[in-house]
Amino acid sequence: MSKKPISKNITYIFIAVVITAIIAIFYPWEKKEWRFSDIVVSPDVNAKVAIGAPLTIKLNEEKLSEADSVIVRYTGNQADAKSNFGHTINTSNLPLGYQTAEITVHDGKKSKTVSLPFVVTSDINPSSANFNKLSQIAHDKKSYTQGLEFSNGILYESTGQYNESTIKKVNHKTGQNIKSVSLASEYFGEGLTILNNKVYQITWKESTCFVYDEQLNLLKKAGFRTITGEGWGLTNDGTSLIVSDGSNKLTYVHPETFAVEKIISVFAGPNEVQYLNELEYVDGFIYANIYTTNHIAKLEAKSGKVIAVYDLSPLKNENQDGEVLNGIAYNPASKTFFITGKYWGKMYEVKL
Repeated sequence: MSKKPISKNITYIFIAVVITAIIAIFYPWEKKEWRFSDIVVSPDVNAKVAIGAPLTIKLNEEKLSEADSVIVRYTGNQADAKSNFGHTINTSNLPLGYQTAEITVHDGKKSKTVSLPFVVTSDINPSSANFNKLSQIAHDKKSYTQGLEFSNGILYESTGQYNESTIKKVNHKTGQNIKSVSLASEYFGEGLTILNNKVYQITWKESTCFVYDEQLNLLKKAGFRTITGEGWGLTNDGTSLIVSDGSNKLTYVHPETFAVEKIISVFAGPNEVQYLNELEYVDGFIYANIYTTNHIAKLEAKSGKVIAVYDLSPLKNENQDGEVLNGIAYNPASKTFFITGKYWGKMYEVKL
């Protein structure tokens, strides 16, 4: 059998090498797709960091050493992290709650972005605070109390349950009703607040806010939005309506347009405070009932940090037939709070 000449084989090999080189130059092999672990070494996803503490992102130097650049972006900030294969985020000016850093790797014509969610928590572990019971008055045991607030010396109360929801004016010295207006059967009343001589009452699942004058004449109905789509508690800071929705979020709403202005997250130390319910704003702080408990949390309105917790279980013990604590009204004339609960037969004047 005859063999091919060696010179011809060498020619074939040479041609193959040239073709391979040309392909490598003009059609480079695609690099393997970067995974999250190829880019970020630490921290883990959803890592918690107390506000003010640094969050250090460590990048994978071995995988990224030949990359053109590595950019870290978060809340309007941008930094090139290639030189040190890492970046430290200053959390001092970040809001509490979930945040996201995006890390983008550029290498030639390729780029890859991964998201690193993290949680900014409070740097305050709230203290247990005391209260003093000053007096008590009668409270309608048929009232499923949802909101309570003073205005011009009159106590306003919102009550819930379908077919039972009302809004009313109450004599805070006797507990007697001055005027009561019932909601239509399809509405479940929730929190109320008074701002600019208007009384606002929200509903639970109907995304509806009723706006009255101080004589409880209905002025209009408006829609509103929250994170969960529900309305629980309501207060105001003199400018905005502040709505709770059963989560750890408080939604600030424009009182005329009902547009969402901002949302803050509420934390007690490293923990989210869920089930925020009835609210009362006093001098830069919000007092919030925590549903399913007999606790009131005092939190900074600007930051969402809980600084103190009041346990009012002794008052619940005096109302065994009622449900949980719910209803906080601050009386600026006496600088005291009026407290009650759902189906309680008593209302209390207390000093917090």
